[in-house]
Amino acid sequence: MTVDLAELRPEAIEAADARALALLADGQPDEAVSLLRGIVHRAVTKHGDEDLLTGMAQSRLAEMLRRTGAPEAEQLAALTDAIKAFSASVGPSDPQTTAAFGRLAHVALAAQAVEIAVTAGMQAIGGLQARGEGETPEAGGIYAVLAIAAAARRSPAAPGAAERAYRLTAAAGGDDADRRRALAAWRSLGQPRRIPITDELSLVAFGAPPQVVVELDHVAQDGALDQHTHGLRSEAARALREQIMSPPFAYRASAGGFEVVSRSGGAAAVRFERDLEVVLEPAEFAVLRAGLAEALSGGRGGGEPGRNDPCSCGSGQKYKRCCGR
Repeated sequence: MTVDLAELRPEAIEAADARALALLADGQPDEAVSLLRGIVHRAVTKHGDEDLLTGMAQSRLAEMLRRTGAPEAEQLAALTDAIKAFSASVGPSDPQTTAAFGRLAHVALAAQAVEIAVTAGMQAIGGLQARGEGETPEAGGIYAVLAIAAAARRSPAAPGAAERAYRLTAAAGGDDADRRRALAAWRSLGQPRRIPITDELSLVAFGAPPQVVVELDHVAQDGALDQHTHGLRSEAARALREQIMSPPFAYRASAGGFEVVSRSGGAAAVRFERDLEVVLEPAEFAVLRAGLAEALSGGRGGGEPGRNDPCSCGSGQKYKRCCGR
């Protein structure tokens, strides 16, 4: 198949992708990859490496590389080039850019490139949040990747990501890859549960004896999720609870982490690194105190269903025969 440079439009790229899939189905994977590499070369030659058509071609190539079992390094390179083109042409929050970031996170995790997986996953979540899609099953699948990657680098962000992944993929069946990944992360990280304080601030309790993470979700100006978390072991969390029960107080979790400080009239503020601050009105501060007490009580709240209970995914099967397998 040949594509005239003058006629290189989205429809031509889609047609080339369809032809490549047909070649793959006919047992010609090398030819399929070669065809799409040729389309990428033509797109870059005519339009440059920051054009929408180039991003589309690179994205199709990356998917074909995945289908043919190409090394992760080749897939990562194609996805990185696609993201560069999409970000420059349609912006970081466009669905095409977000999808490429999500795929990059999955491939990087498989390649054990943890830092790339975290960065790409956070960019994908930021794009979804910017479009009001941060609480969707698609986001849940990316949170599952983030949970595993964050746990690998011992980040306090891991329990919060695992909780979101478990909750957002609940409607998927037990055979869904994202759901299986989410369940594995949720179990291995102590079945975390979230206690909302404000729209952006939460406590995440996990493990036994219970530990606590204070989490702030903040979308930066570039559309990426700028998430600040700091984990507290049970003894440190207990000390924080004891100190904030009777203001005035000033408690710093650790250098570079966060601090809770009292305000007049019963209000408070939680200050994160980089000078981000969440001001709590008296009622919200009371919720923080109650949340810490609940988190440290070791109560499980809505924990994992029993093996013979109905599965929470809504399949109608028993948990042991569905998501609990």
